[in-house]
Amino acid sequence: MIEEQIIDQVAQTLSDFDEEQFTHAVLDFEKNHPVVLGYIFSENMSLLTDDEQSLLLYMMMVIRHSYINSNEGKDVRKVDEEEIVLAEERNWAIYGEPGGNFQKRLNVFFEDTPQEDLLAFIEDMLADDEEEIATKAGREFIFIAAKTMVDIWC
Repeated sequence: MIEEQIIDQVAQTLSDFDEEQFTHAVLDFEKNHPVVLGYIFSENMSLLTDDEQSLLLYMMMVIRHSYINSNEGKDVRKVDEEEIVLAEERNWAIYGEPGGNFQKRLNVFFEDTPQEDLLAFIEDMLADDEEEIATKAGREFIFIAAKTMVDIWC
């Protein structure tokens, strides 16, 4: 399990990056995980606003770097589109139809996960959205996408 302390440290480090550092981090992400970057900005995610896609990218980078920091510098494995589609479909089947109380509907994902702290980070990013970056519908898509990569990578 990736611990909350590592997740918080990674999130803070990425948040503190200046524009050049963040651009470098995104280019590194693109170089090492082009399929995942393509997933974030795919037609399936076209319902998300630009800010929501940026939030999802940030979350994916936190997930990746939290894994790296927890595994002695070993990067997450590369994935293909089919693997992402299958994992995402499983998560939507668990989640059910969009709508309803967001936090209550996420409880099922916490019941049997070895990555509770990562899921809590994702939920908190979406629930404590003081800047209201994520729309009600966007939160669901972002959570499922981030949960999908947690399942695959971790």
